[in-house]
Amino acid sequence: MNATLLTCDVAVVGAGPAGLAAAAAARESGADVVCLDLFAAPGGQYHMQPAVAGSPFATAPQVSAGRAAAQRCRDLGVRLVSGAEIFWAEPGFTLFARQGGDALAVRAGAVVAATGAMERPVPFAGWTLPGVIGAGAAQRLIKANGTAPGRNVVLAGSGPFLFAVAETFAKAGLNLRAFIEMRRPGPALASPFLRHPARIPEALRLLVRLGRVARTRLTGHVVTAALGEGRVEAVRVAPLDADGSPRHDRAFVIDGVDCLCVGYGFRPVTDLTSLLHATHAFDDARGGWHCAVAADTQATDVPGLFAAGETTGIGGAIPARLSGRLAGFHAAAATGRPLPGGATLASLRRELARARDFAAGLAALYPFPGTLAAGMPATETVCRCEDVTRADIEAAVRDGAADLFSVKMWTRAGMGPCQGRICGSALGDLLAASTGQTPDKTGFNRPHMPLRPVPLAIADAALALADTPFPSSPVADPS
Repeated sequence: MNATLLTCDVAVVGAGPAGLAAAAAARESGADVVCLDLFAAPGGQYHMQPAVAGSPFATAPQVSAGRAAAQRCRDLGVRLVSGAEIFWAEPGFTLFARQGGDALAVRAGAVVAATGAMERPVPFAGWTLPGVIGAGAAQRLIKANGTAPGRNVVLAGSGPFLFAVAETFAKAGLNLRAFIEMRRPGPALASPFLRHPARIPEALRLLVRLGRVARTRLTGHVVTAALGEGRVEAVRVAPLDADGSPRHDRAFVIDGVDCLCVGYGFRPVTDLTSLLHATHAFDDARGGWHCAVAADTQATDVPGLFAAGETTGIGGAIPARLSGRLAGFHAAAATGRPLPGGATLASLRRELARARDFAAGLAALYPFPGTLAAGMPATETVCRCEDVTRADIEAAVRDGAADLFSVKMWTRAGMGPCQGRICGSALGDLLAASTGQTPDKTGFNRPHMPLRPVPLAIADAALALADTPFPSSPVADPS
């Protein structure tokens, strides 16, 4: 096992659209930059790079743009470190990671957290059955690995990402047994596109692809249960009332299903920013709990810590890239490098505000249906890691638990290997329903050591590197 200490002016965590943009911007300013990413190749979920030769996605615009962004970073002299799984961080800043079987520590004068997003599930009856997966997981299986998630697939949930996943199926030559969307069509859907007409061609393309790939398309419906013995074999679907409640008396079953892909949007990944004591805020339209930043600099309230992209609220690839550049420039400035001209920064801020306006318009059309969790059976599992049911959570509330930390202490929900990444949003929604509070009052799951499972030997070797003296970072010329 090797143990390596890297030092730099700016460490960027995440190599998606925000992270690659931040790394390039900081390097353009003259900072020495290390960009760490969990995956085998830079790009993140949006610029996902196929691992299979001859993939139909290899020349897709999103994939090509990701390759170009990563190459731009390399050309500038950014040190891209892939396969680095951060398990701890200390203020100041030192990041500790596992890279395969080796230990890694990174010391930096400033940090940009561009840790992205993960799916924000809503639990329902049967959601833990094998064959029930997230819509994002289905997309990754197809795009990155060339693997079909099933032969008779139902894609269900709510939000614009579902249309992108349906397009992925179409491009791979796969069909959908059914496409089930909570939102009914209507004139309100046109509102964001009328304000941002440049986005209309993309929306039309997604709609055309959906029409070609989905055998059955249902709107104003929701999956209420996955059914099967040992794995998913069917799904129960119910129409929605005007208030969004399922009409269980009119439910019906779609048989012969071998995979159910469900997506209700995303939640920001805030492990790192929370660990480094940045302030967080709650906004359902932005994915729930997210890192709070200054809009003009992307700075958190922790000196030297910046955040960009989905970490600061769900918005998509365009605001992620723009906020990444702002964060990169200002992170470099925090280490003594010059900022670009005021016109450059002003233009970035205007573009970012416009991109976020479009994202906010879409979010208003597809509100997160967290209240659906209250309709799951009392015996259904909420926290998979610790096998905690809805009944367990409600019993804890009756015993006096009033926030997520208390529920965690009572039930162990959120104490497993995922540290509440999967169940945290649903726990907040169930707790809000049980106590009458709003989710912003129930709190969120705080990260603990280690952020992700890591062998003790690697953790010990990485942490030992913290005692190594911090040499001055080299000042490199990006030209």
